[in-house]
Amino acid sequence: MTELSDYPKSDCVRVFDIESISIPIVYNKYGDYDPNGMMYVLKKDYERIQREARERFSMNPPQPYKEVRLL
Repeated sequence: MTELSDYPKSDCVRVFDIESISIPIVYNKYGDYDPNGMMYVLKKDYERIQREARERFSMNPPQPYKEVRLL
């Protein structure tokens, strides 16, 4: 394992502000979903993803949102 102090390019540091959200994750167009889904999102995208995913979840049947998926 490489220690952080031994990493070759210490001048290149990336910092991300993230949020953990609880959101239903819809798996397919037939409405199969996990009501207790959890995911990490960039803080700047938090509200948009939450809003769009919940809007699609309220459809009948619930529809998946491309940014809320299993990889």
